Amino acid sequence: GEFILGKGGKYLSSLNLSHNCVEFLPNLEHATHICLTLPTSKTIRATSRAADWTNPFHKGVSVTVAATLRWPTCPVTALKNLFAKFPCKAQAPLFEEPGGKALSYTYFVNAIRSALALAGLSPECFAGHSCGIGAASAAAAAGYSDYEVQLLGRWHSDSYKLYIKNDSSQILHLSSLLHMAFINLTPYKPPAL
Repeated sequence: GEFILGKGGKYLSSLNLSHNCVEFLPNLEHATHICLTLPTSKTIRATSRAADWTNPFHKGVSVTVAATLRWPTCPVTALKNLFAKFPCKAQAPLFEEPGGKALSYTYFVNAIRSALALAGLSPECFAGHSCGIGAASAAAAAGYSDYEVQLLGRWHSDSYKLYIKNDSSQILHLSSLLHMAFINLTPYKPPAL
């Protein structure tokens, strides 16, 4: 939601990602990381009605993203290439659809689903939250602590735990360990009354 327009949303550079939101550090040519300023953050204030979930002060947040230069998925390299191939005004949308409009939720999801289908994967398994699910699951699988997963995803609650997909073999292994824990124990005797 922070990188694309919501359903039916209108692009405003003061509220949405623009080229101006990306700062290459220490500089564009030798960037080791970027500072991405999100004009508004996903942190919301809930009211009594679900339709009233808002970020009333449109408070932004800065996100630091490291370069992983040896990997083809390096986000810093991808942004450098985007800026070189498609130079735009500072206030232009950071991500655009082919027609030049700001990237919408619908276009993003449909494009990912099309790519999944071309790769022979099931496209209906992908939804907008799949990226958050994947990030949380990958961080957990890499051994990140709960605190680190929360920090990376900027979660303020434990809701990220709902996103983490556990490997069924890991669950079976943990379940089998429970049975072995009681092998050397004496049988349970309830306390005398």
